[in-house]
Amino acid sequence: MIKVIYGQYDISQLVTQVEWSGDTQQAARTCTITLSNTKDGINKLLTFQHAALVSFSYNNVKLFQGYVFGINSKTGGEVVLTCYDSNIYLLKNSDTIKFVNKKASEIVKHLANLYKIPIGTIHDTGYVIPKHIFNEQTLYDMMVTALTTTKKRNGRRFFISNELGKLTLRERSKPATRYVIETGANLINAEVNSSIEDLRNRVKVIGGDDKKPITVTVSDSSSMKKYGLMQHVERNFDDKMTKAKLQSLAKSLLKQMNKVQTDITIEAAGITSAIAGAAIDVKNKLTGLSSTYYISSDTHTFTPGVYTMTLQVSKDDILPTMDYEE
Repeated sequence: MIKVIYGQYDISQLVTQVEWSGDTQQAARTCTITLSNTKDGINKLLTFQHAALVSFSYNNVKLFQGYVFGINSKTGGEVVLTCYDSNIYLLKNSDTIKFVNKKASEIVKHLANLYKIPIGTIHDTGYVIPKHIFNEQTLYDMMVTALTTTKKRNGRRFFISNELGKLTLRERSKPATRYVIETGANLINAEVNSSIEDLRNRVKVIGGDDKKPITVTVSDSSSMKKYGLMQHVERNFDDKMTKAKLQSLAKSLLKQMNKVQTDITIEAAGITSAIAGAAIDVKNKLTGLSSTYYISSDTHTFTPGVYTMTLQVSKDDILPTMDYEE
């Protein structure tokens, strides 16, 4: 059963569809509510306001709490409300701030309190960052940068999310696989798209200056034999880069680029806990899917009597990163 509360009004009877979605690379989850705001096709029932509080529940379990950011009204009386949880304000606020001897978890708390964003569970990130200076950056970018620095120093991974209107920061452990999606049970459709369009199996990096250039090249002979030679060339303008550093950069680029790109889309009967960051098992012989996958993005669609979801999944558990640059 769908339940939508707008301000103090229960508008569930007006709702024709709810889409609830999220992505591991995005700060906030989205809830898009479609409703009929008329009974006679002439007069509207409610006047909707930006920043109004909205909550969405399914089968008596609250899944979302956030604010109206977009209102789309149509001549037939249909209204579409685009809502985000409170993490959206991490993207809507930028600042210039210097942090000295602060943990990433302390930076997250400070920024949330400074901009009056409600806080939930915040795990201690452990590592004390000597200094981070942020110039005209969003709150979200500051937080992700501090978490990236933390991972480089102590190997621990943390994930920013929002739980019913409160910003949370939790340590990322390997998610337990709690859901199985398979043919003949709850799988509606599966698509696997693979491509070598962006694959590169030889990388050439040119450094130094124009008078004394330094060139290093790294390659994967087995990949070249299998797919043919595909080379990437990059010019590094840092005159302090030694040949060893250029070699390291070239190897890093090769590792990133020497991959077959695979996109997997799953459409299945809805599971409310199958959201970005969760792990699922998928079994479908025709597409070759038979393993554990991580959900990178999710869209859950609710209409009266029907609940389905579309998931983008990956073999890797990828969280947002952003390197610090002073």
